[in-house]
Amino acid sequence: MRVSREHLTTVPQAVRRYAADTLAQGSNAPACEAVSRRVAAAFDAEFAAATAAGAPIACVPGCVFCCHLRVGVLPHEALALWHYLRTQLPAAEAAEIERVIRANAQRIDELTPAEHRAANIPCAFLRAGRCSAHPVRPSACAAYHSLSRERCEHAFDNPRDAGTPKNRRPALLALQAFGDALIAAARAGLEDAGFASAETELHQSLRALLEGPHNANPSLPEASPCPKSC
Repeated sequence: MRVSREHLTTVPQAVRRYAADTLAQGSNAPACEAVSRRVAAAFDAEFAAATAAGAPIACVPGCVFCCHLRVGVLPHEALALWHYLRTQLPAAEAAEIERVIRANAQRIDELTPAEHRAANIPCAFLRAGRCSAHPVRPSACAAYHSLSRERCEHAFDNPRDAGTPKNRRPALLALQAFGDALIAAARAGLEDAGFASAETELHQSLRALLEGPHNANPSLPEASPCPKSC
């Protein structure tokens, strides 16, 4: 499978413009959810086209090995998940997910990133073998794919080999390039609108939103002013 240079440019550019325009008009959680939905939809369309063209992507509903990985989220993605949790899920399910978010975050506090990657901690949004926040899942999740379920299962069963050739995941370079471009575009859209764009760990980010002083109406953090020496 190949992705044309034009396609690799036009789709990310459109996402960047949409993110910048949407977030410039409002930095609240609904705006962030709209951006996350747009990015996830772009990934869905690309993967659907790849599958239709015969790409042997092994990812199917119910395969959840990757739902135990360490995931970094952009600021708007954390807010989108918070908003989806508070507005789209049944109250009892949302309360249980919030409990797991806090428990996971507390556990992750005691781990280094390498230890976390080897710990196989299930995502708080993983419910009955499905992502309960799939329409607004982080771009890192939306971009992730594999050509071998067996290799993913091996990586899951041998987490201490994370980051080594033993746990290498076969993937399509064209889809990886598209994913990298789309994630960079979303980050650039944040920056264009004047907001911070640093990634943070998913559960720790959501705990901060759930427990922060503005937990009833959180908004995006603005980018720090650049010092004269930068």
